[in-house]
Amino acid sequence: MNEQTKTFEAGRTEMELLTVFVENQLFGLNVDKVQSIVQYDPKLVTSLPENQPGVAGMLLYRNQTIPLMDLSQILDIELEQEFENEIIVVTEFNKTINSFKAQGVNRIYRLPWKEFTPLDQLFEDNSFFTGSVNVDDNQILILDLEHILAKIFPEVLIEEISQEVLDQNELVQRSQLDIVFAEDSPTMRKAMMKQLKKAGFENIEAFINGEQAYNHLVQNYKTHSDEAKQKVVLISDIDMPVMDGLTLCRKVKSNSDLKDIYVVMFSSLINDQMIDRCNKIKADNCVSKPEINQLIKILDKRC
Repeated sequence: MNEQTKTFEAGRTEMELLTVFVENQLFGLNVDKVQSIVQYDPKLVTSLPENQPGVAGMLLYRNQTIPLMDLSQILDIELEQEFENEIIVVTEFNKTINSFKAQGVNRIYRLPWKEFTPLDQLFEDNSFFTGSVNVDDNQILILDLEHILAKIFPEVLIEEISQEVLDQNELVQRSQLDIVFAEDSPTMRKAMMKQLKKAGFENIEAFINGEQAYNHLVQNYKTHSDEAKQKVVLISDIDMPVMDGLTLCRKVKSNSDLKDIYVVMFSSLINDQMIDRCNKIKADNCVSKPEINQLIKILDKRC
């Protein structure tokens, strides 16, 4: 399979899933995070002396070495037979390149977001999935790659706040800002809330998609004074169900009652092309995950 061309547009109402086999079970991955699919060759894998559970070693890929994770180990699925044509899915997000071994590739599905069923909140704390979809009479669980990496490489999810940034709280009074945060990954949402509160931001409302965040802004800030709205910051992921972050930003900036709210896109998909799209919908700033120190410096300028 050739490298994916990422064509994320504001207003996209569909999700694209690459489905792979782990043993004989189907799982879905977000196409926007997939760089390529290659044939598994054990000769290109170097074992590590003290492998963490789920880490198969380091893969030689395009003249560099990247971590190789084994999805069957991570998901605790026992392989009942040998597979001759295993594959590797190479991903790129959060400014890192990683790879995941599976037993085969199925196909890419393009589905309306309304067919996505979010994971029950009772199970989201320790789950490797964001939700599920039903296609071709199969219930397909969608992998939360950020959660998987966070279990193995915690620093990939979100960086630690520097002491310099922590000390700045006494000078800028971060508690005066109202932060509205839209993020569909339970793992990232909770990590962000924890780090922002650690930094001194007290007024944070978190939502699992853009629609919920937009409704909150309309209900709570539509009648506020212009000065009050300038103390509100919307931080949004880009790829979310129901309403994506680009659509959310466009709706906020085109609403005469909300257009003064400062919008920061905080996503693992930030690159030059995505920054251009964010500029076109009048986002005020863009920050790539996991760079929370850079995000906080931007928020400080609003204080």
